[in-house]
Amino acid sequence: GVGLANANTTAVGNVDGGEDDLITYALSANALAANNRGVRVTAWGTAANNANAKTVKCYFGATALVTTSLTLSQVNVWRVDATVLRTGATAQEAVATLINGGTVTLIDAEQTNPGETLSGAVTIKCTGTGTTTNDVVQEALTVEYL
Repeated sequence: GVGLANANTTAVGNVDGGEDDLITYALSANALAANNRGVRVTAWGTAANNANAKTVKCYFGATALVTTSLTLSQVNVWRVDATVLRTGATAQEAVATLINGGTVTLIDAEQTNPGETLSGAVTIKCTGTGTTTNDVVQEALTVEYL
């Protein structure tokens, strides 16, 4: 299909230290059944205004599409925009951008080649790594078919 596959606006934050799953979505098996079919992933959230190290990652299956350390000691807002296109039954082409806004703006763009088997479900998710609970909070995740 084409259009919105998922929209989730239930905020989820990291818990203590370590990488924690925030919002996740299971892309259905065979959802990308032909080459050049794809998904657009949009996610956004906030990060605490403190000196703790904070990282946001966005995944397509086991592949991190973007990994960004957020700016410390500022009111942070972040947004991820990613596009993943099927190039084969177990091959994809992807590009993702993370924008971190606040007093200092940071932009990170990354290109990857996931190798997910599309005949099975694929997890799309963001993770947050911080030091204390809610250092990183994801506010929303949308997934659209292309």
